[in-house]
Amino acid sequence: MKEISPARFNEARRSWIEAGKFRLQIQRPTMLDIVKAGQGEAALTIEFAARFVVGWEGVNELDLIPGGDPEPAAFDPAIFALWVADRPDLWGAISAGIAEAYRKHEERTEARGNA
Repeated sequence: MKEISPARFNEARRSWIEAGKFRLQIQRPTMLDIVKAGQGEAALTIEFAARFVVGWEGVNELDLIPGGDPEPAAFDPAIFALWVADRPDLWGAISAGIAEAYRKHEERTEARGNA
């Protein structure tokens, strides 16, 4: 019997989106995440969508901190949440990317007959 690790399972839910000049890795929300959002337990806002950003490329310290170095910054979810709160220019792309990832998952699930 084949064993699947949680890391491999989560990796299968990941994809990349473009947001401004940045490339962000997202992890598709689960159906439970979406149901909770619809019940008011999580708002369909940038705060909700940002929870599903799990990595980035092209983000330098200079993008995060005025006067910072032009060196790549390591991804940190807490820093991302603080940074994106001040970047309304990225909100639409992030929200749309999360919604599109979930829509594609629903289509694949329906096509397999697992709906």
